[in-house]
Amino acid sequence: MTLLIDIIKTYIRETWYLTSEMAPYLLLGFVIAGLLRALFTEDWVRRHLGKRGLKQIFKAVAIGIPLPLCSCGVIPVAAGIRRQGGQRGAVAAFTASTPQTGVDSIAATVGMMGWPFAIIRIIIAFINGVAAGLTVERWGEKDAPANPDSGSGEKESGKSCCSGEGSDGTPEDKNFAEKLKSGLQFGLYTLPRDLFGALAIGLLVAGAISAFVPQDFFENIPGGLFSVYVAMTLVSLPLYVCSTGSIPLAFSFLQAGMSPGSVLIFLIAGPASNVATVTSLWKIIGGRSTLGYICSIVVTCWITAVIVDTTGLSILVMDSMHHHDTGISLFQHASAAVLILVLGWAKLRR
Repeated sequence: MTLLIDIIKTYIRETWYLTSEMAPYLLLGFVIAGLLRALFTEDWVRRHLGKRGLKQIFKAVAIGIPLPLCSCGVIPVAAGIRRQGGQRGAVAAFTASTPQTGVDSIAATVGMMGWPFAIIRIIIAFINGVAAGLTVERWGEKDAPANPDSGSGEKESGKSCCSGEGSDGTPEDKNFAEKLKSGLQFGLYTLPRDLFGALAIGLLVAGAISAFVPQDFFENIPGGLFSVYVAMTLVSLPLYVCSTGSIPLAFSFLQAGMSPGSVLIFLIAGPASNVATVTSLWKIIGGRSTLGYICSIVVTCWITAVIVDTTGLSILVMDSMHHHDTGISLFQHASAAVLILVLGWAKLRR
């Protein structure tokens, strides 16, 4: 009985520590995401990417990286871009890069893994988006963009799974104060509500890994790095992985001895490719373009993993990680409590 109590205490302590480390940065990310929502609506995104040209690929990535859209939330936006005349490359670039980051995810990455890892994630999201766009432009279907009456079958103004207010939660006819209020409502209510499940599962599983998996566990797997790369790729590609909810898992994987490159495969392939995204893209940009999209993600993942694990970047990443054995401050404990209240309020109110 005593052993069971000790196990439960250890699990609760590790889970709480992970939550406390992530909470201040995640709350900040929610607020910034709300401000971005007030300034840059999804209709605005579609208008600015609804054109042809190579520069649209770079523009799609630059716009998509900071937006707080998850893997499923990006689908109706991608369909709208395509419907308004956007080329397949721009759609692929936006779909690949946007779910990998977002200001909430970047802030949480800084909080748990340090600036080097966060910067690497942003750079790789940019490279991955451009690679996906160029691959689709080069190898995908060559016919003209879809017209407003064809394509994905998604309604342009339909709701995404990551928005409780339709495709555009801040209508253009609102004044700035109303847009700001609507944006903050998105950041502090809609976004926490939509991330509740992914964050809860991520933190609970991460707490178990942190508490019970030995720190050298992944170092002793037969086949070495290659087998870990293959396993992470096969798991991540079809699985829905939230860029924010996956951070506690990634942190725990690193603490359990997994290489930074292997963790990056999980953080790149998971958000950028899953069953829902692939089946939707198949309708939006075509089958051959979608296969090129998937191949570009896998190649980018593996090249990134090899570079990070065989250079000094891996040491830099591990040295910059925040280890909770150094202690949790009162501010972090309070932030964790506030985060739980925000998530609980958003979930229960729904």
